[in-house]
Amino acid sequence: MAKQTQDGQNAGAGGRQTKAERKEQARLDRIDLQRKMAVRKRNRTIAIVGVVAAALVIGGVVFVTNARTDPRDVITTPLPDPDSLPGMLKTAPPWSNNTEQLPARLQALDLPALNEQILHHHVRLFVYVNGQPVTVPANIGLSQQAASPLHTHDTTGTVHVESADPTFEPVLGQFFDVWGVYLTKDCLGGSCASGDNQLRIFVDGKEWGGNPTQVPLNDLTAIVVAFGTADQLPNPMPDKFTFGA
Repeated sequence: MAKQTQDGQNAGAGGRQTKAERKEQARLDRIDLQRKMAVRKRNRTIAIVGVVAAALVIGGVVFVTNARTDPRDVITTPLPDPDSLPGMLKTAPPWSNNTEQLPARLQALDLPALNEQILHHHVRLFVYVNGQPVTVPANIGLSQQAASPLHTHDTTGTVHVESADPTFEPVLGQFFDVWGVYLTKDCLGGSCASGDNQLRIFVDGKEWGGNPTQVPLNDLTAIVVAFGTADQLPNPMPDKFTFGA
């Protein structure tokens, strides 16, 4: 007969586990399973935290990269590559009104039609190269073959914006493309930034930190385009424009 244990259960023949031993083993198995599940949960948490941390690092790199973007590279109004436009002047001033290939440039620029009755305002443009004022010619953007909504009538530097589109918001680069004078973020005509010689733009007396081609041609704005050293900037700096004054 099988030997009785203290709890009244059979010890079992041939070394078999008693009921109490099986219960204890099941308890130990549950503890082991819970431990393994806890380890797996902890590993999953570590993995998730790692992924989130990596995403934050990547996001931070992207943010820093974007934060360091040169504002002179930012384009809000897309413009054609000036090298692709016909008749562009990449020479030293003086510059003519350069209307010989105006029709072809206007076709590439796709500007709205000229109409002074719908939108008509004025901008004063001052241009300096190496400290010397440059004449803005009469009849830029106007010829017998074509007429641009961005143009001049005289040599005062007054740019007329006369558009059939009342929502037209032109920028400086469009006027220089109409004129056919090479203008980029670093170059004006035949001069490009090098050392102390830089292209600087001022709007109503304040330096423009963005891309020169993207300066808005807002009504009654005074815009200075100056290439040269800081010592060659005009003094006093033109800071306002009153049409007709």
